[in-house]
Amino acid sequence: MSVRPMRVLVTGAASGIGLGIARHLAGRGHAVWLSDRDADAVGQAATAARELGWNAAGLELDVASAESIDAAVAALGPGGVDLLVNNAGLQHVAPLDEFPRERWELLIAVMLTGAAMLTRAVLPGMRQRGFGRIVNVGSIHSLVASPYKSAYVAAKHGLIGFARTIALETADTDITINTICPSYV
Repeated sequence: MSVRPMRVLVTGAASGIGLGIARHLAGRGHAVWLSDRDADAVGQAATAARELGWNAAGLELDVASAESIDAAVAALGPGGVDLLVNNAGLQHVAPLDEFPRERWELLIAVMLTGAAMLTRAVLPGMRQRGFGRIVNVGSIHSLVASPYKSAYVAAKHGLIGFARTIALETADTDITINTICPSYV
């Protein structure tokens, strides 16, 4: 069975799960933009993928910044993306009464608001083409809680509700959204 090559954007793709997803998709013939706020690291990851003969490009993207999202979507060009993988994330471990407010806000901004705003930015192109796939990388913490990870757990739980809502909003076209929940990595 042949699969139509897609244009893919993966956030948080300089390392870890995001890099693994980007490499997997590029290795199967998809055109992949690896994005991360660490421009050097994502550039090196994209270069390594191209050296394997894959269609890959690095893209600096801070999903917590509206300006960065706008610039990244513009850099994708008029073709936009067929598949968006919202993977960017970070962790902070502390009891809530010691959790720095700025750190809480950053975790929510990256893992929940960033995923929502980037999805918002690519949806018009997907609607115009009548096709799109959105995959949120949640966590086991999208389903259960752990102590001292309140912001992370709240953001990951939020991805499930976000996906359910967008699934209803895009039910009139061939756009799907899902949240996968890998275990501890």
